[in-house]
Order: sequence, then structure tokens, then C-alpha cells
Amino acid sequence: MDTEEINMKNPYKRHDIFQCKHESHARFNYKVSAYHVLRVKNCFPQGCLFFKWRCSLLNKGKSCPKKFTHVGKKCFGCKHFYDEKINCHPQLMVSTVEYHEFLTELEDFEDWLESMAGKFIECSATIRSVKPRLKKIYTPKESSITLNGYILGFNGAFIGIEHWDDLCYALVYADQQERYQFSSGDDFEFRSKIELSNGRLIFKNLRNIEFNQKSDNKIWTNSKSLVAKGTATLFKEQPLKCLHCESGVLVDVLDKTNSHWVNRRELYCLESIQSPDLCYKSDEVELDFLMENDCHVTRCK
Repeated sequence: MDTEEINMKNPYKRHDIFQCKHESHARFNYKVSAYHVLRVKNCFPQGCLFFKWRCSLLNKGKSCPKKFTHVGKKCFGCKHFYDEKINCHPQLMVSTVEYHEFLTELEDFEDWLESMAGKFIECSATIRSVKPRLKKIYTPKESSITLNGYILGFNGAFIGIEHWDDLCYALVYADQQERYQFSSGDDFEFRSKIELSNGRLIFKNLRNIEFNQKSDNKIWTNSKSLVAKGTATLFKEQPLKCLHCESGVLVDVLDKTNSHWVNRRELYCLESIQSPDLCYKSDEVELDFLMENDCHVTRCK
């Protein structure tokens, strides 16, 4: 008797549940992930409060005595500086009935994650992408980027008998990449622990790795990664086409320049291209992604 295949998706990454008019979400058409609303901000339904820095001179089109063109940390203490208090409330994009169905789906997903906690699970997947996993630290005196292994991206995977029909990732050590030479197109089996990190399903502590098929695509070596991180260029924006390009890397950043440490992610181009607008392959990358996923894409913070 055949076992019925179970297809699973990540409810935390749904973008059709909430929208928020906070200006930071404007570039994503004000759609935000369920994970951002329910776990990062925990702002539904009560909303969130934040303060926006303002200048009474710049607001009126006048010049700053110190020649500043925007409000920043150096403006603290200036008599023209003030905070504007703003309150934002995420809005539901679905009916109340649909929202309660989503919460049930989310509860089932959380129960499933808990049942997997701490266990090594038999898994298999085909690699979509391999990227260096970089970490950047800002201090008052300097900044540095280090290589912290690699991240493998998958369009889906088999976890035990269950088919994970969604994006997921695996973290591998630098010495594992040197040994196994993972590349896009490789199909392999492995055992690993599973956890949720920033709303993403992550495979960690991979072991018992066996390849069903090896591709002949580009392989990242530690020496190539160390050279690339030294010449990589920072992009202020995070275009979809760059996020899904093999040369676009989101770097985990720890900013220690202030008393309160800040964690964020910055987008770097490993090809050292100065701007997304100057990229010779970005349109092709975005088209390939849309065709693979058969969708109009919105991205969430």
C-alpha cells in the first residue's frame, strides 16, 4: 500500500495575511510576512510605536547651520531636532474565518517543528544555490567581514516521508564545502537537525552525506570566497533579482557602534558590480525565478 505524500509549506512566510502602511514596507507594496508581524514585531492587533527623526529647518526647505542634508545621530541636542511619534497597525488582508484557519495551520506547523526539535532527521534535496555565508561586524573603530561557512538553498526537500514544498536552507561548515564541493544542481541525501531561523526552515549539523547526482556547475572554494568577500560591493537596496542571483549575498551584520547593538542584514554583490542597474545578468536572473515559481513576486522584510 502506497503512503500518501504529505506536502508542507512555511506559513510564516505567507505574504497574503497582513499588510502594513509603515514606510519601510512601501517597496514591498506594504505586504509583510506573517513571521515579521507575529514573531519579530508582535504587533497585531495592537500595532507598534516608533519615533521618526525630524528637523524643523529641513522640513521648511531651509538649510542646516552645520550643512547636514538629512537628520541623523549628529543632530541630537540641536534645538531644531525633534521626534515625531508614529503608530502603525497591521491590517488583515483575509477574512476573520480565513485568519483563524491560518492560525490553526500555524499551530500545526509549530507542533511539527517541536516534534523535530533536537533530532537528526533523514532528508534529501536538490541544491538550488550555494553562497558563502558571511558575517560583518561594525565597531566604532573599524568593520570586518568573516567567512562563516556556506548556505545551501533549496526549492523544496523531503524531510522523512514529508515533502517540504517551499524554500529551505542548509548551513554547512567551510571544511564541509571543501570536502564535498556542493554546487547548484547536486542531488543528495543527508541527516540533519531542523530549526526555524528568521522565519526560514534551516537544516543544521549535516552528516551522513551521500550524493545521488553531482552537477558540473560552479563550486565555491574557501580561497575564492575569501577573495570575493574582500572585493564585494554593498548595495543600499535589496532588489529581488539580486537576492536570487548566485552573486547576491545577504550578510549578517552586527553593529556595535552604539550602546545598543543592532542586528541587520546587508546585500553584497560578489561580482563587485557597483549597482544593480549596471548588472549584465540581473534581468535574466529575475525572469528565471519568476518562471520557476510561476508567480508575481512580492518580498517581505
